[in-house]
Amino acid sequence: MCDCNDYEAPAVYHEVIRQANKGHRCGECRGSIKPGHHYWENRGLWDSQWSTHKTCGSCHVVANNLLNCYSFGDLMECIDNELGLGDRDRGSDARIAVAGMFRRRRHAEQTLAGRG
Repeated sequence: MCDCNDYEAPAVYHEVIRQANKGHRCGECRGSIKPGHHYWENRGLWDSQWSTHKTCGSCHVVANNLLNCYSFGDLMECIDNELGLGDRDRGSDARIAVAGMFRRRRHAEQTLAGRG
């Protein structure tokens, strides 16, 4: 279960919406953030280490509408745990949104595997 109490709050945190000048990769679905598209950049100081996370618009909308909080990089696992997406009788709208995230992640993993 994803619970805000499970995660340490950063000592410093800043979120900004950016427009990509070059290609980036979403830290959640691993999909491509193309130049000209908007994405969310989150910077924080966790355990004395700075970290930056980039999230595409689709994942940001899903996260903010379906979860109160999540750990960066664990969005799909948290959604699955919180909403019981394995249960076909629950969360049909959520299932559609998350299906797109899984599809983007699979495509990104296949693309990255082809480069290696």
